Amino acid sequence: MKSCFGTIYPDLEQLRFGQVARGKIFQICVSSQGAGHRDRKLEVDQSAWESCQGCEDFRNCYDFSMAKLQMQRALLDL
Repeated sequence: MKSCFGTIYPDLEQLRFGQVARGKIFQICVSSQGAGHRDRKLEVDQSAWESCQGCEDFRNCYDFSMAKLQMQRALLDL
């Protein structure tokens, strides 16, 4: 299994305000600008996406990345 397996999306557990959270394809940054206002940025690496789609493990990696993302989102709601 490749070291990038399951890393399409950033690890939400590592999300810190004002810092970029990087996944292999998607990067996000949430900056706090006072009470209630947040600047949110999403970047997509199109060339990495195209490269990943050519990988023999893409479907399994994508499914695992989605499952991991959903579990991280569920944990944030607890």
